[in-house]
Amino acid sequence: MAEGVLTAVKFRPREGSSRIRAIFTHIFWQALALICVAGGFLAIYENKVNLGKPHFRSYHAKVGLASVLGTATAPLAGAAAFRRLGLLDRLPASLQPRVKQLHRRGGMLNLALALLAVQLALTHPAVKKPLWTPIWQVLVALLAACIFLRSLYEPVSKPVAQVLSFSESDLGQLDKQL
Repeated sequence: MAEGVLTAVKFRPREGSSRIRAIFTHIFWQALALICVAGGFLAIYENKVNLGKPHFRSYHAKVGLASVLGTATAPLAGAAAFRRLGLLDRLPASLQPRVKQLHRRGGMLNLALALLAVQLALTHPAVKKPLWTPIWQVLVALLAACIFLRSLYEPVSKPVAQVLSFSESDLGQLDKQL
């Protein structure tokens, strides 16, 4: 999941076929994350059934369930945000950036929930180790901080001249006047 988020951050400034390839790399990593999350969820759920224990009682379980649900629904917003599929163009132009923003922020929220679920699991008596638990907690927190700080950097995707609708000749004339 973290790899998918970092891949998405990297392709923001790209355009054309390079961007499409990067989006498919993002899809690959997120699909792999979804398979792992689903497999982990099913294993935990079946284990609870086999042991006759109740489900979703701890904070870890509740946060983990929210992460699983978010991870399962994120591809829907991703598909809607992927212009090449044609779904985005069916929405009003004013909503299109919001769909992309929803997918981006939802993905970050899912990652935050997943990392929080890991943190909550580390304090469980079945997992807690006097020396290793604090080390793992710091490492998970550092991973989260690195990913979130990296995601804040959003390079501009187009040259400033394109954004401002200036052509090269316009910029040359402006430069001569100054």
